Amino acid sequence: MARFYPLFSGSSGNCVVIGSATEGVLVDVGVSARRIDTALRERGIPPSYIKAILITHEHIDHIAGLKVLTKRYGWTVCATRGTMEYLLQKDLIHPSTPLMALTGKFTVGDLQVQNFATSHDSRESCGFRIDMVGERSAAVCTDTGVMTPEALAALRRCDYVYIESNHDMDMLWHGPYPYQLKKRIASPHGHLSNTDCAMLLPTLLKQGCTRFTLAHLSEQNNDPRLAYQTAAASLVSAGAKLDVDCILKVAAPVACEGVTIF
Repeated sequence: MARFYPLFSGSSGNCVVIGSATEGVLVDVGVSARRIDTALRERGIPPSYIKAILITHEHIDHIAGLKVLTKRYGWTVCATRGTMEYLLQKDLIHPSTPLMALTGKFTVGDLQVQNFATSHDSRESCGFRIDMVGERSAAVCTDTGVMTPEALAALRRCDYVYIESNHDMDMLWHGPYPYQLKKRIASPHGHLSNTDCAMLLPTLLKQGCTRFTLAHLSEQNNDPRLAYQTAAASLVSAGAKLDVDCILKVAAPVACEGVTIF
């Protein structure tokens, strides 16, 4: 049985568990090690289950717990070369930690992992597709201003897609953020809006993706109900029947309830 546990999702921190029945990985560790330890323990996931930490990029809401966790457990850290260089320069990984600089497809235990480029204002951001041998596939695609061709290709026939639906455009432009920050978020190197995400879902459904969770919602510039309604309307307009042709969920902005998806 494949497992997908979105532990934390949003501007305050991000952390996801993906794996098979016997072993898995963490994608990002953007809250404290203490909170991640607690979340894993509450869901009955022992440290031995985790074989590696996959880092999408170096922003603090994706790496906050990295140094303490690598010191505590010695988990391998996997990141693109640009991201890895930054993490090492800033002393954000414990010195004894095994490292893997990513260039495409690789293996962690019985998981087959593929990283793909995303479009974000960071060193070398990426998303991940993870195929459980003989089981299902899941992907994390957040922190991207546009859906890159590489990402779209990687998501083809992926069973479960954890996809960014960061902000409502009206809430962003009428909200409290400074103008330059609003421009950054709405740029091609920022974050996918509800509308951007919603427009992509019918394409992903046609490519064979059938389970979606809207992720990385902004606490200031979004509302879970609005994100869901925007995505659902796009799927229904394309002829899809929710809970029949596809399943659509929303990750809570701050701390998510972990569930076994497959």
